[in-house]
Amino acid sequence: MRPELIVVKPIGYVHTSYDDAEVSQSWPRGVSGYIEILPEYIDGISGLEGFSHILILAWMHKVSEEKRRVLRVRYKRLLQAGISPEELPEVGVFVSDSPHRPNPIAITTARIIKIEKNMIYVDGIDLYDGTPVLDLRAYMPHHSLREFSIPDWYQHLLEKSGARLEWRDPRRGKLPDDCDV
Repeated sequence: MRPELIVVKPIGYVHTSYDDAEVSQSWPRGVSGYIEILPEYIDGISGLEGFSHILILAWMHKVSEEKRRVLRVRYKRLLQAGISPEELPEVGVFVSDSPHRPNPIAITTARIIKIEKNMIYVDGIDLYDGTPVLDLRAYMPHHSLREFSIPDWYQHLLEKSGARLEWRDPRRGKLPDDCDV
């Protein structure tokens, strides 16, 4: 039997001094802020000290019901890199990181700056102020892929935009051997 309704509760909330437009335009770098862990979940971050990064699962609370019906999207973030709208292929939403999706769950990786009581100060988030956080995971070595592939059409867009991911070799789709991310 398939559940019709799944209920999740936030474990905390994102706080940042950046407004929504600044956060939206911050890709791929992200912005700084902090995650306020709710009192009943503070024990859940015990042992997080010493990890450099966390994976954040969040609920994109500003996505409208209409946008949750979207199943095909374009990589609009690449418009910022000079790609024309006509060059952006339309793809299924599950091929993208578009916020417009049936279940607007965000997955993002952030660098931990410091932890003070129930506040995790982070850098590199692409989440709006007030975004509910559903779960956190310490970033561990098994989360890193040494080899991966991307389709030719996406490789072409990256090359055309001049986008370079700091820790990946975009030509080969491999992490450098000396990478410790």
